[in-house]
Amino acid sequence: MLRNLGYHAHDSPPPAVSKLIHQEIEEGYSLIYPVAAYNEMDAYLTEAGKVALRESLILNIPHADKEWRGLERVGLAISTIGPRLEERIRQLFTQGDGTMAVILDSVGTVALRNINNNIDSLVCQRARERGMIAGPRFEPGSVGWELNDQTVFFSLLPAQELGVRLNKQCQMSPLKSSSFAIGMGCEMPIPRGRRPCWYCNRLECPSRDPSAVG
Repeated sequence: MLRNLGYHAHDSPPPAVSKLIHQEIEEGYSLIYPVAAYNEMDAYLTEAGKVALRESLILNIPHADKEWRGLERVGLAISTIGPRLEERIRQLFTQGDGTMAVILDSVGTVALRNINNNIDSLVCQRARERGMIAGPRFEPGSVGWELNDQTVFFSLLPAQELGVRLNKQCQMSPLKSSSFAIGMGCEMPIPRGRRPCWYCNRLECPSRDPSAVG
């Protein structure tokens, strides 16, 4: 979380900031309502390197032809922490409490990341039980994957039941929501890293996995 606030690995915030961080963590977790939906289906790579799903649906993931070579199945997920934290952040900014709002926003970012990491771990476990390898997870809007493919997620997952909506620009609401896909296959190469950071060139991103070298 400190990385999201601009602190480096061995930096420590001043005592006053540290107190605010702990205060906002406590408040943040009282405002978070984590929910997610997951669906898994057969899939294959087309000759053009696109991911083909049922009902003629296609995912245009730039790295799939390499990182998901040997694709047999795809798991799709939508997750969110709900709207309450976002509403509180907006209120804090309106009141002029920008520092608290930024800290609270970081709490939400970390919470959403943890949800996705937990889903990722479960998918990997299920893949191993079937003798498959789970490839890296990719998210629309990262690693060159266009947001337009969000519509595929919303056609296959009960997003409305989670309280997640999609606007005309294919951006999700609440803002602390995400979608991602994980490919699986018996002959799939072992991934360099699980998170999209390993396949993204945004080296200065505050949410970047520090172990990512790709």
